[in-house]
Amino acid sequence: MSFSRRIAVCVTNIFFATSAIAESDNSVAFDLASEAGYIDNFLYQAKSEQSTAYLTLASDLSLSLKSQQSAFDFDAKLASHFFTQFEDDDHTEFTLIPKYQFKFSQNQLLYMSAVWLNSYVYRGTGISIGEAETLFKGDEKDNKGATIGYEYGTFESQGKLNVEVSYHENKFTTRRASTGQLDTEILNVKSSFDYLLSEKTYLAFDLDYKQSEHPNNAISNRDSIAGLVGIKWFTTVISELNFLIGYQQLTFDDSQLNDTKAFKWRFDYIWRPSDFTQVHIMSNRKFDESYRLTSNYRLAKNHQIDLTHAFTEFWSISTSVGVKNEKFINSQFVQNEDYLFSILTLGYQHSDRVSVQLGYHYRSLESKNEEVDYLQNRLSLKVKVKL
Repeated sequence: MSFSRRIAVCVTNIFFATSAIAESDNSVAFDLASEAGYIDNFLYQAKSEQSTAYLTLASDLSLSLKSQQSAFDFDAKLASHFFTQFEDDDHTEFTLIPKYQFKFSQNQLLYMSAVWLNSYVYRGTGISIGEAETLFKGDEKDNKGATIGYEYGTFESQGKLNVEVSYHENKFTTRRASTGQLDTEILNVKSSFDYLLSEKTYLAFDLDYKQSEHPNNAISNRDSIAGLVGIKWFTTVISELNFLIGYQQLTFDDSQLNDTKAFKWRFDYIWRPSDFTQVHIMSNRKFDESYRLTSNYRLAKNHQIDLTHAFTEFWSISTSVGVKNEKFINSQFVQNEDYLFSILTLGYQHSDRVSVQLGYHYRSLESKNEEVDYLQNRLSLKVKVKL
């Protein structure tokens, strides 16, 4: 039985089992959205930029079934994208995510989920960076996975333990002669333990093991283990802090690649100075998958600030600014890339069912190879309807 069929059978069984629960609290939500806009550098080129107008039609179906001990949620997203100047890049993406959880007691929770994601990688990004004009259209990517986890304890407990096991298969479905080298099968085991030091402060420990297999590129097969220790702080509803530091080590199956390790961190801070304003600051550093044919793995640093503010009951504004540094590494060289992005959104809540958003997106890349540098601006108008 294939992996995707196992997921389908599992989801079906969970659905019918949960549907049979008496006195459940059920809800269904269905949203439709339409977005029109303009992109000034569609192919992410360093020069001779080409622009296009675009239209996106999207839907989001959410189903929730809840009882006293269990809950089942199902989310299905579908989005179709159309471009006036690049019709070959017209495409449809979808996401299916079922989730189930069962409470054995007030302190014990079992949860499981699955995901099936079909996404589109635009020309000039990721695997085709700097090569947009050599392709007729972008690449399609398929991701499937499942997760099961166990949690013991609550925020009121002296200690809280979480153990999670997940398995994911990722592959490109286009240009298989070359993209097949990027197929990955990842087994991930995570555990975390939070110990209450004071009323709202926890000493946190995280341990993460990951086994990455590349069926068509065995030289990249590796094991990863990371350990983090830090503080989780929940003083009031005004502020929340998570800050953990540690090391991550990669051990490769192939002797051509030396084992390596690096300093790792995870920082997450939320500040709510009023009922109308929230600031969210995030930062992390970690080893990750490459998604490039010329490298075996990458070291990524991400920093981001999000700000949201509601002026009135109807008008709101949100903005995000982020920087990212990625080092793509193999046995011969290290390639550095620096990304900057910003998003500004003005929102208007016309009614409980209808909202409108005006957005501006900026994205840039700088690297030693000037042929892949780019600047891109995008303007958009989005209308969302809740049915």
